[in-house]
Formats: sequence, structure tokens, C-alpha cells
Amino acid sequence: MTSVDVSMQESWVKMQADADRRRGGGGSTTGNGGPTSTDMEARIKALEDKFEKIDGKLTTIGNDLSYLKGKAEGLPTAVSFGELKGRVDSLPTTAKMATLIGIAAGIATIITKWTEIKAALGL
Repeated sequence: MTSVDVSMQESWVKMQADADRRRGGGGSTTGNGGPTSTDMEARIKALEDKFEKIDGKLTTIGNDLSYLKGKAEGLPTAVSFGELKGRVDSLPTTAKMATLIGIAAGIATIITKWTEIKAALGL
């Protein structure tokens, strides 16, 4: 007869025993340093306390994001910036302004010196 390899079964039994020992044998002290139900309650309480802190921080972050969203909605859009750029581009340049001032000065000179110009032209 051939012998049956039971090493896998032995490994499985050992893993189950290790898992039971880590769990504390269903909440009781195992005698080998495993956790107890009191340890678990303390750990759960610590996790709940940390969650409360995280929840408070998330609430603060949510409020800050709502505030920033409200601020962002009041900012100009790309269309508004496009319209503004068009208006700025249509403003007169320095050369245009100098030409307009020169023409205005010429007209003012002609008006103030009209009688002299008229006499010079013989009109």
C-alpha cells in the first residue's frame, strides 16, 4: 500500500490553531498572550475616538470646500475675460492718441489764427 501525504492537512490544522490563538479563543484569555474581549473593547473604543477626530476634520474640510466653491462662482468666466480682452484691444494705442492730440492741436491753431490764415490766403 502507498502512504498518504498528510502534511497539507497538518499545516491546515496548525494554521487554524494559530488563528484561534490570535483571536483569543472567542474572547477568553488563551494563556499565551492572546487578546481578550477587554482588549478588543479598548481597541474598538480607540478606533471610534480616532474616527470622531477624522469625522470632525472631514466636516471642516467640507465646509471650507463649500466656501471656496461659493467664492469661485463669483469669479469671472472665460467668456467675461474674452470680452474684457476685446475691449482692451480696442483701446487706442499711444500712437493713435498722439495723432488725435496732434489733429486737435492743429484744429485749435486754425481756429485761433483764422483771421491771419484768411489774410495770408487773400480771402
